[in-house]
Amino acid sequence: MNMLLALALACTPEAPIGEWLAGDLHVHSSLGSNDTDGLGTPDALGPAMEAAGLDFVFLTDHSNSQGSMDCADVEDCPNQGPEVTNADWPGGAWLASEISPVESLGTTFEPTGHTGCLPLDGASFPDLEAFIDRPPGAVTGGEGVAQCKDHSGFAILNHPYAAAGWIAYDWTSEDFDAVEVYNGTLRFDAWDAQGLAAWEERVSAVGGPGAAPVAVGGSDSHRWGTPAPGDALNPALGWPITWIHLREAELPIDAIAAGRVVIAEPGSALSFAAEGGRELVGPGESVEGPATLTITASSEMSGMVLEVRLVAGDAVYSEPLSGEVTATIEVERGAYYARIWPEGEVESEQGGVAISNPIWVE
Repeated sequence: MNMLLALALACTPEAPIGEWLAGDLHVHSSLGSNDTDGLGTPDALGPAMEAAGLDFVFLTDHSNSQGSMDCADVEDCPNQGPEVTNADWPGGAWLASEISPVESLGTTFEPTGHTGCLPLDGASFPDLEAFIDRPPGAVTGGEGVAQCKDHSGFAILNHPYAAAGWIAYDWTSEDFDAVEVYNGTLRFDAWDAQGLAAWEERVSAVGGPGAAPVAVGGSDSHRWGTPAPGDALNPALGWPITWIHLREAELPIDAIAAGRVVIAEPGSALSFAAEGGRELVGPGESVEGPATLTITASSEMSGMVLEVRLVAGDAVYSEPLSGEVTATIEVERGAYYARIWPEGEVESEQGGVAISNPIWVE
């Protein structure tokens, strides 16, 4: 081999071995949520996942209604358990829960919050009636987060801001692990943009990966047969997709907890990596600076921009997105993330958005 070629190969960093998988972290079934169409059953999930291009889903039925399809109103259900929707689900389906306290069963705009709780062991929660969310007004959103953590769960703030104020988070705890920055209801909207800003603020307050909350997405789909992308009350399964970079011998929850995550609608694609020294890393990871960031993006939507931003800061790169764009930029120390973003203000049912988790340049 030519000596110069051998030297070049020796100095070229290798990407960590793994594969990108497509998932949906916020999915409701008809076995545990009676506000579905009744068709979200185990035999229907496999075909629905295949049609949506998903490798895995987390079933997050409401903690107050799982196993209680007889209730006339999902919010009137006491804790009837089991808290995890056990059934003969197909491969790629992971059992989780959405802890769902409420201030009142009457008309209320008082926030409490819904906590998506994913088991860190990848199996299930040891106590199938683990979560308490009633009586009304007795459980705060923060206490829902604490219950998840107490049962070795990964706590996600689902739709922390929302038009329906009672499902928004009350910010009574900061001990959550992730923020749902894109909820499929109304596609990406101003409420999601608020959630993204809240996530950025908290990421900027920590020094690096591990302590920072992870940005995730979830469709919040209750009716799996809804044609994509769905409508305001019926988001389609897999809108958006949470992409994870899975390493050898890992479970999906391992990659999620590590922050190796990119959120994107079908039709938008976003790749983000950093090279520093002889290391090549991706979202959720750190590299010694100065570093070269490489971003590749495309979107089927018009009027979109590819941006690289300092977390809770300004854009360090911005380019109108037409077709596929690849860019490289040199950066110093900081936490950077990439996104596909509308040129103007975020509107209701904004399509085409994609968001990466940050890369830390140290």
